[in-house]
Amino acid sequence: MSALPRPADPLPGPPTRWPEAANAAARVLSMADLQAWLAYQDFPGPAARAENGETPLMRAARRGDDRVVEALLAHGADACALDDDGNGALWFASLCGAPATMRRLVHAGAPVDHANDDGITCLMQAAASGWVEVMDLLLALGATTRISAPDGRRAFDMAADRGRELLRLARGLSSAYPQCTSPKSMPP
Repeated sequence: MSALPRPADPLPGPPTRWPEAANAAARVLSMADLQAWLAYQDFPGPAARAENGETPLMRAARRGDDRVVEALLAHGADACALDDDGNGALWFASLCGAPATMRRLVHAGAPVDHANDDGITCLMQAAASGWVEVMDLLLALGATTRISAPDGRRAFDMAADRGRELLRLARGLSSAYPQCTSPKSMPP
């Protein structure tokens, strides 16, 4: 069983949760392990596609499995491939909030500002969902805030809309449960 080669240059961005020197051996995924993962996921090989156009790289990114993402990229997986909805692996890594995988995919060439078939970028999706940490990382990786969705809104507009929605929800909850928000109900 041979180990997969590691990329020669370090990944951009803040350090991952894996200290490189201490865990390098444990981090490398063997070819046998990659083949077992592919078989378990019903993919015949690293370049295979599911019915919806999903690739093994997209599935590993959606699960935040950076070891599998690293192995697939080392074996030539296309970081720019898109599924039938125009979403790439970076979209799925952003959805699950996998920072190491997001950095790795951008480093491998995944376009950080790609808009899917609905005209939505990863940054817009993160903003609309209220995922501040994902937004912060995407901005650090070079995402732009100047792209507009088909409805004319930009990522920060979507974040503001999400914030207003949360405020309305909080106000509604405090009206419905005043006993939980009154000073008398607060512990000392």
